[in-house]
Amino acid sequence: MSFNRIFIIVIAAALLSFCTIEKVTAIDCEPVIPVPCNQVCKKKSAIDFYGWALTGITVNQHGKTNEYGNAGPYAYNRSITPQSGNSYVLMLEQPSDWKLNQLWVGAKKELSNNFDWGFRADFNYGTDSRYPRNWGDQSFDYNWGSGDYYASFVQLYAALGTKKLNVKVGKFAGAFAYEGLAAPKEFFYSHANICYGRPMTAPGVMIESNPNDHWTISAAWTAGVFNSFDNSFDDNAFLGKITYHFNPSASLTYKIFYNNKGGNFRSYHSATDFMNTLIFTWQINERWFYMIEGAVTDGKVYNIDEKTGNDSWGINQHLIYTINQKWSVGFRGEFHHAHGTVFDSPTVTGGQSGDLYEVTLAVHYKINPKTMFRPELRYDYVRYKNGYHPFGGEIDNNQLSGGVSFVVSF
Repeated sequence: MSFNRIFIIVIAAALLSFCTIEKVTAIDCEPVIPVPCNQVCKKKSAIDFYGWALTGITVNQHGKTNEYGNAGPYAYNRSITPQSGNSYVLMLEQPSDWKLNQLWVGAKKELSNNFDWGFRADFNYGTDSRYPRNWGDQSFDYNWGSGDYYASFVQLYAALGTKKLNVKVGKFAGAFAYEGLAAPKEFFYSHANICYGRPMTAPGVMIESNPNDHWTISAAWTAGVFNSFDNSFDDNAFLGKITYHFNPSASLTYKIFYNNKGGNFRSYHSATDFMNTLIFTWQINERWFYMIEGAVTDGKVYNIDEKTGNDSWGINQHLIYTINQKWSVGFRGEFHHAHGTVFDSPTVTGGQSGDLYEVTLAVHYKINPKTMFRPELRYDYVRYKNGYHPFGGEIDNNQLSGGVSFVVSF
């Protein structure tokens, strides 16, 4: 039995031993709808400690299993080897045996209304950790693991100022898409295709302003994405976000990211990434929640004698119904168009633009205040202009997949 499997069994046994304990400690209880905060939000000290574990399994109708070797053409980052997973559209790629996605521990000190200092440190070990690592310039936490299992700091920053106006310095979650990495805040186990190519972390300096109950504005310089402050590529990027809260139930958010990639140590002369995201969320009533997200990405690569590019755009929607305090059900539907991206690599024979469709049905059952059971069923359909079929060899352009997962907070 491998070390990873022994580790998972030990962790699972320890976590299950907590499942009958009703008293819980404080955790990040930001109002994320419709996923309820399962913790008792009582601040006990200036520093809050929190954590959780995400564990589960994903399978698919074509029986694809873990395969190791050179990274596949549709991997999230082809420089990461080895790769494994069910298919190229299950962001994140899910190893096809029972796994520990996240063993997450964190600490934070919030800013007050007066001038103050704060910080946040989120550390994760599991199959999800290879994505927020600093694999861009291969520094800091890049080598903390191998195969499917890695460790990384998802966030590590210091803050100075007040709740209304502050500065953050360090590595922070980029929030480039509605769906993120922290399991208690996510309704679905798998992720939408629209998340591909949208970085999860960025190092930099961010200024955030909350002038009143309606507006939240932030602007940041970042050293590109997935780099550390070493930034050997000499990337320079702007990350902006503005949110307008119509009322406590509805909000509209616009995010913009422009990255001028330096040419140091890269095969190209220079390149740019330009991303735009618009997100509308609406808590219709105590039972119904709706989210719609539109995203456009435009990338260009400038070599000495040529210019190439990639672009993608899509729409992602969530509709979630809360049945009672224990049960809720959610539906996700999306369309994603990609050209010259990770979905449509030129290394694939005849690589051309493609359209991707995906629907997912998920159920949440709260076993107790600390434990959530989340079964999920997903269907993907893709259509390439050159007739490429990515599922089950060269005959299938669709795939049915599903999985179950547990989120245990502590």
